[in-house]
Amino acid sequence: MEVESWVEAILHHRVEMRPVETHIEPRLQELAGIKAVVFDIYGTLVISGSGDVGSAETVGHDNLIRQTLEELELLEKLVSVPSSDFLRKTVQQLNHERCNSSCPKPEVDIVEVWRKLLAESGWLAGPADIELVVRVATRYEALANPTWPMPGAAEVLRQLHKTGFSLGIVSNAQIFTPYLVSNLFGQTCLEDGGFDLDLCFFSNRYRQAKPGPRLFEVLILGLSNRGILPEEALYVGNDMLNDVWAASRAGLRTAWFAGDQRSCRTRQEDSRCQGVVPDLVLTDLLQLPESLLVS
Repeated sequence: MEVESWVEAILHHRVEMRPVETHIEPRLQELAGIKAVVFDIYGTLVISGSGDVGSAETVGHDNLIRQTLEELELLEKLVSVPSSDFLRKTVQQLNHERCNSSCPKPEVDIVEVWRKLLAESGWLAGPADIELVVRVATRYEALANPTWPMPGAAEVLRQLHKTGFSLGIVSNAQIFTPYLVSNLFGQTCLEDGGFDLDLCFFSNRYRQAKPGPRLFEVLILGLSNRGILPEEALYVGNDMLNDVWAASRAGLRTAWFAGDQRSCRTRQEDSRCQGVVPDLVLTDLLQLPESLLVS
């Protein structure tokens, strides 16, 4: 498949958004000895209308499903139209089936979810129809979770790459997610934007999500292969549980990005986050380079 053919809905049907102020005070300090900076995507590098990726919140989105199926001329091929509640329950069912001690936080492949939904609604996709299923998943995501580049993201990434930091990603994600980041640079792949692909890990590829440990385990291995210790890497994310707690548990330094109310997750009700203190609290991504002594 040509990337541009199916990812168009995500990149070209976005809604311009600005961060919503959180009224949280930044807490900055100089961090010495950092060699790698690893980012979350949704709510950190990218403004997320729903605050996260995927279909966790689908209630009331029946009209978006119908709109997606109409646009892609699939309605007449279905016996019934899947509801947003059915979508949510399918995601929950698939995650429940895979949840165990070695996979405490499963992640679905959203294309698999939509293939299942469409099949149960009367349309059986053959091998040649996979691109259409991807288009359905991508278009629905664009409608349900509009995105826009976080202010300062592209500039910060350019500064860090130019200065010599290794750049990585650990993110709950789906098939279309990497292209949102590449697009920050006007590029078509992460490597062209300065990211080390051996330090980029996405939940849909491992079928495990944050705050489960798997993504950070493979990140630590990738860092080790680069001669970088966990404490020489800084992880930047908007969620105190998925990002700060999970990364600090793996031995990384942490920066909590509290720059957009939509996605700022304090997780005060979660006992795992009690007493967790990030090394930095950022309310603007442009505050990051100064803490890393980038001039």
